[in-house]
Amino acid sequence: MSSRTIFKWTGIVAGLLAFSRLLGFLREAAIAYRFGASTETDAYMAAVVLPQLLFLSFNDSIKTAFIPVYGECHRERAGQSLALTSFVILTVMLTFLSVALVISAPWVVRLVAPGFSGEKYESTVVMARILLPGLLFMGLSGISSGILHTKRNFIVPAVPAYASNLIIIGTALFLGMRYGIIGLAWGTAVGFASQFLTQLPAVARHGVFQGKFDLRHPGLRKMALVLPPILLGGAAIEIKTLVDRMFASLLPDGSLTALSFASRIYLLPNGIVVLALLTVIYPMLVQLNVERKMTEFKDILRQGTGLIILLILPIMVGLLLLREPVVRLIFERGEFEMLATAKTASALAFYSIGLLPLGIMLLIKRAFFALKDTRTPMLTMVFTGLLNILFNWLLIKPLGLGGIALGTSLAVYAGAAGLLVLLRLKIGGFAGRQLWFTLQKSSLAALLLGIVVLLGSNFLTGGSSFRQALELVILISLGAAVYLLAAYLLRIEELAVLIRIIRRKIKN
Repeated sequence: MSSRTIFKWTGIVAGLLAFSRLLGFLREAAIAYRFGASTETDAYMAAVVLPQLLFLSFNDSIKTAFIPVYGECHRERAGQSLALTSFVILTVMLTFLSVALVISAPWVVRLVAPGFSGEKYESTVVMARILLPGLLFMGLSGISSGILHTKRNFIVPAVPAYASNLIIIGTALFLGMRYGIIGLAWGTAVGFASQFLTQLPAVARHGVFQGKFDLRHPGLRKMALVLPPILLGGAAIEIKTLVDRMFASLLPDGSLTALSFASRIYLLPNGIVVLALLTVIYPMLVQLNVERKMTEFKDILRQGTGLIILLILPIMVGLLLLREPVVRLIFERGEFEMLATAKTASALAFYSIGLLPLGIMLLIKRAFFALKDTRTPMLTMVFTGLLNILFNWLLIKPLGLGGIALGTSLAVYAGAAGLLVLLRLKIGGFAGRQLWFTLQKSSLAALLLGIVVLLGSNFLTGGSSFRQALELVILISLGAAVYLLAAYLLRIEELAVLIRIIRRKIKN
């Protein structure tokens, strides 16, 4: 796949993801408007975190283990058998897991939110039992998107969150007044189910369900060997989020909600830019490794890392400086008041510091998986998770909510650095000098952006949501223009490639 194709599909997927994430923020804003940052929302956030984290662990891990094996035989009858058998096995496993979690919900809630008690605890248990069965549908969503990615269908897997978010938004706004937070939990459960059901027709068109159920399929043995370490490594990443929520449950009411909303904003850039990039290049890295084309493998890896530096660094600086206006615009209305905005912005400031290393860590982890090395990222992620716990414990007392977010950022820096060193030892250098130049030049351009944004923030006057949005759009656009101009004058290679592709598109 050429650089032009990478940029093209990354742009398409990023656009779809951006719209999906926008709906995600509208979902969070609807919840904040109806319920604020309160005991109710703390209970809901604690109840929803476990199925979401399990989904993210299963979703990423299943795709990562499934795509290389399925990619070897997806054009043959054996590929249909592998897909069908994987569907059946996963359905049985997740059904049993969901039932077990529902039964043990009181103990699960004690683990997730050790600081909850009384009515807050009871409400969390009720909602956890409503939400946990959604794990089945979210797991099936993961394997469905793995099938479609292998078939080079990047569009359908990017849109399932649309229906889910719209369902939750509608529930919060129109049913929240009548049925309260429990009604929101039911709406969220329906939203979880929709993530699989929206992909089902596209999967069926590829003949997946016409295959033969075969427990002796050789692909299953291959997946069984690589899935456990991938699953453990993926779980270790998501456990960091769970650890943050556990510590936040020990703080005053509203803290867990504020941390959850800050985390949503923090994860947005990588959830659009890096996820779109990984969706496109991971199957390609797998194929290049199969074909033993290590030079091309390193080239793709360098391009991906350079793109992450170019695109995420300015977002990191901008989000750090504009944290409070951004939180105010998205959430401050209805029951979500100024104190909740201040809490959320404080956590966001410390989270933002870790944006760039998080993106790089996600890419390098996938590079290891493409090389069929699942043990190294698993051990690194476990180490990162343990560091996260240590940092949170050390920082929560002096910094409160901000200490939890800072602990996560510090752990991510350590994890990214460790993975980079280990990958270099495994495959050798991959244009480290060139990436260093990209980082230096992008940092200088981001510094200029920061100066413009810092000066311009003095002219933000607030007012209505429309006025706030208009002022932020103008200021962000001005900062982005300064950054892109500086990057162009500094001749950052990744930007030059992007400009050439845009020019070709215009000419065509």
